[in-house]
Amino acid sequence: MKKPIFPLIYLIFISTSICAQPEKIPYLGDKPGTFEILSRTNYSMHQKFTPAEMAASMENLKKLVDIVRENPVLADIKGFMGRARIYDISNTHPCNYGVPARISFEFSDYFYSKGKILYNTIEPPEWSVFVNRMSGPWNGFNTGKCMFTIPLKKKTIAPGIDVYDDVTYVIYDPSRPPYWVPVSVEEAFTVAREEAKKEKDEIAAKYMFEFVEKEWAAISPANLKKQAFFGGGVTRVSDSSGFGGENNLFPPIVRVNPEYWNKNLPKSAIQFIILTISMDKKYLKSEYENCLKYQYNGETCNQGRFMVSYTEDDIKKLTNLIGN
Repeated sequence: MKKPIFPLIYLIFISTSICAQPEKIPYLGDKPGTFEILSRTNYSMHQKFTPAEMAASMENLKKLVDIVRENPVLADIKGFMGRARIYDISNTHPCNYGVPARISFEFSDYFYSKGKILYNTIEPPEWSVFVNRMSGPWNGFNTGKCMFTIPLKKKTIAPGIDVYDDVTYVIYDPSRPPYWVPVSVEEAFTVAREEAKKEKDEIAAKYMFEFVEKEWAAISPANLKKQAFFGGGVTRVSDSSGFGGENNLFPPIVRVNPEYWNKNLPKSAIQFIILTISMDKKYLKSEYENCLKYQYNGETCNQGRFMVSYTEDDIKKLTNLIGN
């Protein structure tokens, strides 16, 4: 009589299950990390600056990094490796001045893999600060002429700090002329006509001309010197932010004011800073806690932890850099 094989199969299954138990992942949130600046000497390759200007610019960027690192998450690094990567700003404009740069603060979380503690270096979560970028982060109207849109909602929280849509902070020298100035309806239409003339197809050019002139005729002469808005027609020019009974549909069109720049300062000086961060800390904390719930391999969501901790008091410290 053959012996039953069930007990043998059962024992094999049990022993395999025991061996296949997932490896216990250690808590990595308290593991100390370090911070480094990933310096590069060509971070403004799209504009020509001398080696001395670039070296002085890097020293100023290091000062900015040091101020941001006064925040407790970056001052006492645990659970990640902190890095600041310097990027070029490729969409430079002819009305800019000084060395532009983007500083990307990277949060390279530790994680556990095959018995080893590693940290993420492939597109880690990051948060950026833009230096000497006057064009703003919003839609362009005509980038060659440094014209673009800005949000309708703006407030000034301290001398030299404006906030747009509650999330985009502009840090500047309040003693100087305005950094952005309105583009009039008449100016915007002139630009729209110039763009329409670039159409090579004769039939398309004919219709384009007709549409542009029709939109021009619909504008009241009394409004030609007023603020232009980014509308919905062919020209994308409107004399009002509203349309069809709806208010605040179209954002205003502005341009960089070249009079803002202090050209007596060296090109390495920081004259303008833009950053984006929400001050809705309740929402950010909720996002951070959700991140912790669904992370794997010990990752600890430190970019979210930083966003919760970074406040307007931290931002106000950056005003000390303007003009230096």
